[in-house]
Amino acid sequence: MDNWPRQPLILTAQLPLAWGAGYWCLAQMLAGCRIPVAAPDGDQVELALMLALCWMLAGGYNQLLIYRYVPGLENGRNRVLAIANALALICTIVLAWGKPAVVLFPRRFSPLAILLLVLSLALASLGNYFVDRIRRMPDRLPLWFGPITLAVMAVVVPLFFGSQNWWEWLLASVMIILIQAVAFQQLPWILAETPARRSALYDMLLGAELAALFSSVLLGVISYYQRGYGVLSRLCICWGSAGVFLGIGAMVIAACQRYHNDFRYGHAADHENWFVAVGALCWVGILLALILAL
Repeated sequence: MDNWPRQPLILTAQLPLAWGAGYWCLAQMLAGCRIPVAAPDGDQVELALMLALCWMLAGGYNQLLIYRYVPGLENGRNRVLAIANALALICTIVLAWGKPAVVLFPRRFSPLAILLLVLSLALASLGNYFVDRIRRMPDRLPLWFGPITLAVMAVVVPLFFGSQNWWEWLLASVMIILIQAVAFQQLPWILAETPARRSALYDMLLGAELAALFSSVLLGVISYYQRGYGVLSRLCICWGSAGVFLGIGAMVIAACQRYHNDFRYGHAADHENWFVAVGALCWVGILLALILAL
């Protein structure tokens, strides 16, 4: 990004995946626990379309930056990937505006919902590729970790909450254990000393991310123990929510670590660990609120 007069909006390419996978996982968890998921009304669909319009403008801005400043677009792989990114962007917009109630609020398995998740994963992957193509930062949290975590959770949650076959539960457990192992491996990069550590909000996000990681391990053991007896409780929903937040939080952390911002007016200087602890307590509070609200 050093060669770009304007910074690309790193999170823009990942927002459709965060929305689609997050809502899909939430709907599957609630349905598995026999909690009804209401269909979106007209106002909710209109609000989602307004947000989609803002995202469309931001995505177009990123596409212009790619075509103008990414080297090697005259020929070769970058040109093909830039065209693929534009096509995925157009297809996602058409799909979202064509069937918004089905695509933007995926409550059950459908070809359109799965297509949106695939397109969203492609957009996130291509967007991260072009950011990494401009400025490779090996000492930061990899951009791919968040999208891959969400994609895995979009598969794990239906297998765990909707299946009755033990081998599908075993497959889900292997996938989530791999994600957790990679997350622990990435801890040095999650906690990397970057200018963003001066920000209180960033440090609170770090604390929530760490709490989500450890709670996903503890709640995962409890959830699989209950699943073996045919029970799906609120703790299972908390476990699934921890996995989803792990992916979304990783997206935001990786983006913040790459933005050119010195956070000189940050409020966490010399008190970073306190704000990390506050973020972890906030995550515990969110889990308690989920248990009480469901």
